[in-house]
Amino acid sequence: MVVHAIKTNQNINSIIFGPAKFTEKAINSKKKVAVLFFATWAGPCINIRPAFEKLSDEYRSIEFYDVDVDDLDQLADDWGVAVFPTFFFFKDGAHLNDFTFRGGSPQGIMNGIHALQS
Repeated sequence: MVVHAIKTNQNINSIIFGPAKFTEKAINSKKKVAVLFFATWAGPCINIRPAFEKLSDEYRSIEFYDVDVDDLDQLADDWGVAVFPTFFFFKDGAHLNDFTFRGGSPQGIMNGIHALQS
């Protein structure tokens, strides 16, 4: 599975550190990016994360990231994340706002994935 965690500087084992790296890797990237904002304690997040991880194996042309909202609460606030899970999709540095998805439906995720593929 190739889902990269975005965490605070306190976790030295993370691949990516903090909001600045989120901006660099997701927003300013010229790649296709799917981002999951999740809470470890939220049932819908627990249920949908395995599907998100599986998609990372199936769609290798897309970079997958997840953000623990309890670890990076300011980043979640900055993006208006109030429902868990929330998915954002970026293509060539542009946020595909029409495909932002809140909730645990696999179809919502697939709509964003298909938008990235087109």
